[in-house]
Amino acid sequence: MLPPHHALATAMLAVPLWRRGWSVTRIGALFTGGVLIDVDHYLSYIWHSGDLSIVRAFRFHRSAYRSPFSGRLHPRWPRLGVDRFREFHSVPAIATVFAASFLAGRWRPVLSALAWGMVSHRILDEVAGWIHPPPADNARPSTGDD
Repeated sequence: MLPPHHALATAMLAVPLWRRGWSVTRIGALFTGGVLIDVDHYLSYIWHSGDLSIVRAFRFHRSAYRSPFSGRLHPRWPRLGVDRFREFHSVPAIATVFAASFLAGRWRPVLSALAWGMVSHRILDEVAGWIHPPPADNARPSTGDD
């Protein structure tokens, strides 16, 4: 999914939470986890290619994850490890933020909101992968370091 889709979905999630009394800080953390988590695509692109271009990083990401909709769903089990270009989306990263929230004292509500935002982002990406599956075996276009 693209950032505008994640922003819309996170906003729809945030409205009832706002009405239930969530603070601006918690809603901000939810948005950070639900939308800004995609910064890992750019950071990984820089790490693997050495190229600081946001435009080329966006093109790389689009070519790596987009495929035409075939009219059929392609359900698959989610990866539980760390993907090379989606480190912050990984189950270990999300579990780490949840674990940190239990140890965070007064920051627990904020970190748990961040973790729930990450979970919603990951779920949306997984469902989008059923509709627009990534290339076989998580293959990626070359960044020049392969």
